[in-house]
Amino acid sequence: MAASMTITHLTHDLAQKKSFVSFVWTDDPSKRLGLEVPYGTALAEIEAAAEKAVAELVSELQTASRVLP
Repeated sequence: MAASMTITHLTHDLAQKKSFVSFVWTDDPSKRLGLEVPYGTALAEIEAAAEKAVAELVSELQTASRVLP
């Protein structure tokens, strides 16, 4: 079953010059994800920026090695 996520927040940290997008799974509100997007991303650009951030996370996770302590 394909999951669906809702973009719930776009936050700009003015001091650190960073922006973040937050997601909540529609079928399980306890599942949340926050990712960095380009600083100053506007609301009109948030969907594309969020898609790119998710794709970058997926790519990073797929290539990351898994090790035990």
